[in-house]
Amino acid sequence: MAGMTRVVVIGATGSIGREVVPALAAHGLEPVAAVRDPERARALLPGVETIRADVTDHAGLARAVRGSDGIVMVHGSDRRPEDVDYGAVPAVLEALAGARPRVVLMTSMAVTHETGAWREIMRWKARGERVLRSSGVPATIIRPGWFDAQPSGFHSATLEQGDRTPVDSRRGVSRRHIAEAIAHALLYEEAAGVTFELFSAPGDVATDWRAAFGSLAKDAAGSLDAALDPAGPPLSREPDRVREDVERLRAAASGPVA
Repeated sequence: MAGMTRVVVIGATGSIGREVVPALAAHGLEPVAAVRDPERARALLPGVETIRADVTDHAGLARAVRGSDGIVMVHGSDRRPEDVDYGAVPAVLEALAGARPRVVLMTSMAVTHETGAWREIMRWKARGERVLRSSGVPATIIRPGWFDAQPSGFHSATLEQGDRTPVDSRRGVSRRHIAEAIAHALLYEEAAGVTFELFSAPGDVATDWRAAFGSLAKDAAGSLDAALDPAGPPLSREPDRVREDVERLRAAASGPVA
């Protein structure tokens, strides 16, 4: 993508973030790690610019994202999904203060499913997706399968839509494929406005990311739900926090409020 240089990574020291940062650099981008603990980040990611920022610190987050061309969100928590998996999304969008960098958000396969042991985490991840789509910011949402659970020989990647695969299928994707998908999503305009599931696939052929993105259905502008997903709950049934975030961010973008 023309003009794409500085990319802020939220969750840079996590297991996916540590793959994403070098992948961005390998593709000519300049990763910036926005982290709570810069000293730890410098030890894990030597030579990478770090900025102290926390999703609960609006001023620090605003400093971190100022002037960015892209933002990658690979954060997550199994203990505070409402505050972390969900809360980071409106926090970053508010911190942008009207700027419109490209955003790549990682959530999960089966994020729209309402059953299983992970359903509460999935609900909050899905709500984060809905807030991001409705904000009007140009975004790509990636839903990976189980990290590094793919069989041997799965060296390619496949992109799917509709969130049809149950989480207990344990379909896998390599962390490397996630990092490559994120980097290429920032580089190609074809990735803007799409939501997809990502899995590793059999074969040795490198994925043609541009063609793969171009084959996907686009999310409707300002929609809550992804293009081929089953319809989610109406906004009126979401928690107050979510409704307020959607309405505020839509209003800021001068979009319709539903």
